[in-house]
Amino acid sequence: MSASAYPTLFSPLRLGSKQARNKVALAPMTVAYANPDGTVSQAEIEHYARRAQGGVGLVITEHFTVSEAGRQLPQQTVVDSEEKIEGLAALAKAVHEEGALIVAQLGHAGRYAGPWDRYEEQPRLAPSALPFRLVGDRVVTPTEMTEQDIADTVADTGRAAALLIEAGFDGVQLHASQGFLPSQFLSPRTNTRSDRYGGSFENRIRFTLECLTEIRFRVGPDPIVGVQLLGDEAAHGGWSLHEAVELAMILETNGADFLLPSVTTFETVRAITAAGEERRWGHQLGATIAIQSAVSVPVLANGGITVPEHAESLVAGGQVAGVALARPLLADPDWVAKAAAGDDIHVCACDPPQCLRTQLTGAVCSGWPEHRQRAGYWGRDEVTEGTK
Repeated sequence: MSASAYPTLFSPLRLGSKQARNKVALAPMTVAYANPDGTVSQAEIEHYARRAQGGVGLVITEHFTVSEAGRQLPQQTVVDSEEKIEGLAALAKAVHEEGALIVAQLGHAGRYAGPWDRYEEQPRLAPSALPFRLVGDRVVTPTEMTEQDIADTVADTGRAAALLIEAGFDGVQLHASQGFLPSQFLSPRTNTRSDRYGGSFENRIRFTLECLTEIRFRVGPDPIVGVQLLGDEAAHGGWSLHEAVELAMILETNGADFLLPSVTTFETVRAITAAGEERRWGHQLGATIAIQSAVSVPVLANGGITVPEHAESLVAGGQVAGVALARPLLADPDWVAKAAAGDDIHVCACDPPQCLRTQLTGAVCSGWPEHRQRAGYWGRDEVTEGTK
């Protein structure tokens, strides 16, 4: 693959002890192709392998849950036992065959965990039992976690990481953003605890650090360990960029090999959505650049980056170490190859995006060829597509 007009973007990226072939990553994005029992499906394998085939250096999966208690979606991969390794190994092997590294994002939905239709029967775990709007006008109240619940969840996270490395993944990424459980602990808006997990900055970051420490302990020094970090909650009285920068430095000291900042949570994103901010190029770049300036590990920029010229300028200028693209690579899996060749790239432009409207049943892009939309995913092999 020629470096073409983007020599910095297409130069290798060091991630801990491993090296990606370029500085473009597939960002974690929910596509929900997994089997209902939480095992990896063939559609899931093909989806990720196709993006690797298109030239990215690093594939970061959507959030795989560490336990049934943390599961958010019915078609979500669950990494909780040896029985899941076979499918995970097939996924890692397929991505490696296409020349990319693969890192699995590990998540726990906390108070957003499902099944939502039985929420009151089985209240979900959260730092604090605070009522919130789950969907529409429906208000629910989760169960406050005991310290034993916290210890069990930390252990589940470490176990999931170890299973993924056993399956052949290059590493894992802790999901501590967007309103998932670690970020629920970070925010004073969702964490009103009075014990050692709440109150002060040091207490609110404790759960995230314990998860990171447990992951590193379980996987050892060689696998990549990253963190998707809440860069700014963008809400009065919430988690701030100042706190995110401070935590980023602590994460680096405690074994994080790379960071992927994102701003807002499931709730606070409504404010920037109303203002049209999330459709603006680089809407969360400020937080990302601030965090990169504070740490020496690679920080990846994500959000609104759709064309290679922007990506090259960010990386070549030293503002970030690389870029992580979600919708652009869903819409056009050959984004990297086309950028290198100077060919036209299909840019996702639907509003609201069809991929978000179809996440519960398996994300589909309105920009795909019709036969890909009928198949329900865009994989490598024309012959095997047709069922998930």
